[in-house]
Amino acid sequence: MNSRTAIEEQAILVLWPKRPKDRAIERREIGKRQGSKPSDHQLTFYSSPLLLKPMKLPGTATAEENIHIAMGKLAIRPGDLFLDIGCGSGAVSLAASRYTDRIYGLDRRSEAVNLSRELVECGKFLLGEAEEIIPRLPAVDRCFIGGTRGIDKFLPLLLEKATPGCVIVVDLARIGIASKVAELMKKEGIFREILQIHINRGYDLAGDIAFKPINPIFMVIGKC
Repeated sequence: MNSRTAIEEQAILVLWPKRPKDRAIERREIGKRQGSKPSDHQLTFYSSPLLLKPMKLPGTATAEENIHIAMGKLAIRPGDLFLDIGCGSGAVSLAASRYTDRIYGLDRRSEAVNLSRELVECGKFLLGEAEEIIPRLPAVDRCFIGGTRGIDKFLPLLLEKATPGCVIVVDLARIGIASKVAELMKKEGIFREILQIHINRGYDLAGDIAFKPINPIFMVIGKC
């Protein structure tokens, strides 16, 4: 075993379904720590040190809980081409890679692209503006948008690449932008729903448990 602390171990335990080729290793690793045999949807161990590094990038990182919700809404199928617009640290692409190995990501920040490339080996991550890169991509089956800069320009281009039934999930921190994205989707005839997500995280307090709220986020979902 390595010398990671208990907190660090918890930081790299993530609740996503496992790929078949990972199961043998993960069963051994988790079994050593927990003394039990994990099921296919129990905690999955990731050894990448990148997950322990804080993302020093401008903007709001996508919270782990929001990624879980996004994966459920996206319903990624094996073989789907997944596109991550504003890929940031690569956390969303990493989650998507549990379902498909056809991962594309883009970001206008070189550090974000480098982080994503290091974290998600099967992905293809590109540096630049979305409206310049999207026309060069293959057909898209599922898309997560974490960076909305220029969305009024790149959304029509994305829809040209979208396959029938393509699901698009947009994660936003501000209600004004969420409203704008919802209106853009309605104009294109793809709007399905808008969610406001509140998460409270528990912590120990005076021998009891208290909860600390995290800033709410908005999620806009469209389907072609």
